[in-house]
Amino acid sequence: MSGAPRYTTELMDVPGMKFRIDIPDPKQRIQAYVDEYANPSHNGKTFEGIDEPLMRECIRLIDATGPPKVSCVFELEVSQQFSNRMGNMHGGAIALVFDMATTMCQAPYAREDFWWFGGVSRTLNVTYLRPVRMGMRIEIRCEVLQIGDRLATIRGEFRDKADGRVLCVCEHNKVSIQFKGKSAL
Repeated sequence: MSGAPRYTTELMDVPGMKFRIDIPDPKQRIQAYVDEYANPSHNGKTFEGIDEPLMRECIRLIDATGPPKVSCVFELEVSQQFSNRMGNMHGGAIALVFDMATTMCQAPYAREDFWWFGGVSRTLNVTYLRPVRMGMRIEIRCEVLQIGDRLATIRGEFRDKADGRVLCVCEHNKVSIQFKGKSAL
């Protein structure tokens, strides 16, 4: 049994897969990553994943700093597509937003052969403190707490833009994966 196929370097050609290490400014680098989602097609194939509407239409980058200390701030208005029947943002949708925002926060550290791709999630722990109501404008603050050759830890929090209350927090542990040459196909 050979296991799952390896990731190949061809994946790096897909828009929204790698960070633009040629852009030195942290905010511009993250914005370039967000902008890659404007065109969901690659090699004549269209991909509409769960993160597409969030990245194309909803999340907005406000600020980014780094290195040496890397942090970023996003804004989002909670729409019906991310809400449950109670009128609250669905817990899974909150985790999706945290996943994407904390991953993008790593971008300022990226360089060739070091986190040039956002990696994969090892753990994503979310603590829900208060309801995130539909129609609420939230601020998503993220900070890279630690980044090494293979592992990174990023903290995130949702705040109510109206009064600054913390709504939920997360800790996201990421693993850098190595891409192995071209596929045999």
